Amino acid sequence: MNNTRLQKLLEMSQENSSDTFVQYALGMEYKGLNQNDLAEHFLLNCLQIDSNYVPAYYQLALIYQAQNKEMEAINCLNKGLSCLKNGKDQKTKNEFQSLLDELMY
Repeated sequence: MNNTRLQKLLEMSQENSSDTFVQYALGMEYKGLNQNDLAEHFLLNCLQIDSNYVPAYYQLALIYQAQNKEMEAINCLNKGLSCLKNGKDQKTKNEFQSLLDELMY
């Protein structure tokens, strides 16, 4: 990971901690560094700001799956799917459903 990018995102987060994209981006940076506790923290921050930020649910589910926390992963996927019910993004729905099916069987 690019430490300059991570540092810039951290600075941006300090300037505006309610920016969902910055919180999500920090979660993804830390996920890429295999620092899942920090990744989870920032992804949860993102969802506290905007509970309809669908990509954060999917990324959290992947983190929980890697940690063998299947129920937490399933809960995240179901919450993300509920945000998509009114949307028209079938590809995203399929991705969520595929991971959900994998976890449940």
